[in-house]
Amino acid sequence: MAGKVRHLINRNGRYHARLVVPKELRGIVGKTELRAPLGGDYRQALRLLPGAVAQLQHQIALAERKAGAGRPQTGPARYPLAPDQIAMNHYMQRLAFDDELRNDPRWPSVGINDILVKQLREAIAGRANDDELVDLVGEQIERFRAAGNLDALHGSTEWRGIARALCSAELEALERVSERDEGDFTGPLPRRSSAMHSRLTPPLPLLASNAYGQTTCEAVYRWGQCATAGSVRAR
Repeated sequence: MAGKVRHLINRNGRYHARLVVPKELRGIVGKTELRAPLGGDYRQALRLLPGAVAQLQHQIALAERKAGAGRPQTGPARYPLAPDQIAMNHYMQRLAFDDELRNDPRWPSVGINDILVKQLREAIAGRANDDELVDLVGEQIERFRAAGNLDALHGSTEWRGIARALCSAELEALERVSERDEGDFTGPLPRRSSAMHSRLTPPLPLLASNAYGQTTCEAVYRWGQCATAGSVRAR
């Protein structure tokens, strides 16, 4: 008999993702556990389960942030992800956000910043210092930290590995954007690192205006840097 699937429960023929809320956070969350409906089909429930669990984990991470407001993170990450999982997560968020931006009529006027592409390539090659990595992906690192996905100390070997993986994902996403500008939507997964394919983790749910808490206009600025148009072909 197959083993029990973690975080999956069946109630009256309907499947749900279930995550127990830590005791110290129940006063903030207002519940002892969180659930998300997955439907009545077992195979579909299994497909939806990872994304649903990620959303429930994110709710707990937000409660954890609220509980620890003003205090630095201590202890290990609650929901640790490997660098390749973090990179894939970021990559999928970027593509989802690109889809959103293409519904805005201002999108065609924003090109890809060739300077940014060069900086990302330098970072991937290991030639960027810690401050340069912060400028490129510091916000993304802290977003994953806040979600409980990492606890690497700034400047450590682990931290730099995560930063370089995020730069690689960012560059791959920019390449997909360039291809989409030419009408090619056939490249859903990154080609740069096969390791990023090995453990596909669903992206975190979009928050506020987007995953980065920006309005569309602010996001367009961050995405294209409102610089001179260019193209990226990172081979």
